[in-house]
Amino acid sequence: MNIKIFTLFLLFYSGFNTYAQIDGVQVTYIHNADNSCDFYYQKSTPGTFHLIINFESLKNTAKFQYEGNVKENSGFLFQLKPIKQEKKIKFICEPYYIKGNPKPDIDKNFTYLLPFKKGENITISTVMTIMNELNEGNTHYAHCLNFSESNKTETIHAMRKGIVIDIINVYDFDPKSYSIFDEKRNSIIIEHEDGTYAFYSGFKKDAITVKIGQTVLPTTFLGILEKSIDNQYHLFFDIYYKAYIKDVFPDKKKDLYTRIPKKIDPLFYTNTGLVTLDGRIYEYKNYTVETPENIIRQELTKKELDERVKLSTK
Repeated sequence: MNIKIFTLFLLFYSGFNTYAQIDGVQVTYIHNADNSCDFYYQKSTPGTFHLIINFESLKNTAKFQYEGNVKENSGFLFQLKPIKQEKKIKFICEPYYIKGNPKPDIDKNFTYLLPFKKGENITISTVMTIMNELNEGNTHYAHCLNFSESNKTETIHAMRKGIVIDIINVYDFDPKSYSIFDEKRNSIIIEHEDGTYAFYSGFKKDAITVKIGQTVLPTTFLGILEKSIDNQYHLFFDIYYKAYIKDVFPDKKKDLYTRIPKKIDPLFYTNTGLVTLDGRIYEYKNYTVETPENIIRQELTKKELDERVKLSTK
């Protein structure tokens, strides 16, 4: 499991009190003059964290538990108010977090772009792969990924607006790989506004052109693919979110709050119109990449739209 838990005890002194550093999320509190207590957070890594704070003991304030998503670099969480205003609040709390929003608000009608340059003819299929362990044992979760194949070098582009939250850029081409599915691949993960993630894997080492924390727009150039041992260029890509296992497998009796990637199959814009890529395993289909302005502009702010207009007039 990827849940981090800390038991915290109140420290009594004035000013800001830092009481937890949770893999990049720092939670602080401050006692106010009226004996209320304000809680804040600050994080050094991009992306959404689902934060829960359980209070095991609360004195001089109402029963309370916090649960919510934190996305910005810093912000206000909540305030505890004293029952007896002349006395301070005392508490023992147990906060923990889970990376990602476990219940994102997904618009099933939202349209994605294919992750290639406009006009490219791309062959895409679906493959099954082992994504992650369900627990600390050897139980694995089989997951399907979209899989492209091309006989020429391909540039990869963002399918949707989002923020880069993870990059792996350590692997060189290994001619001794057992198969194209066995190769170690450089990758990018981008978080979208609705809490979903885009996974792009197959980049040539040092050919990734974005950075962690960078906001990318639809069609933003992400990098160049590495040739595989079959002399083809492959991109593994997926749209998913980090769901509770109980929401993926309702009949499961344990590890209910373990998080696993839950694939979604959004609409993609192609030369044949709107399609989903959730076809039968290994059934290859050909598409031509289209990037209409109305799709690109779906999530852009006014400033981003103005910048795009300026670039188009140069």
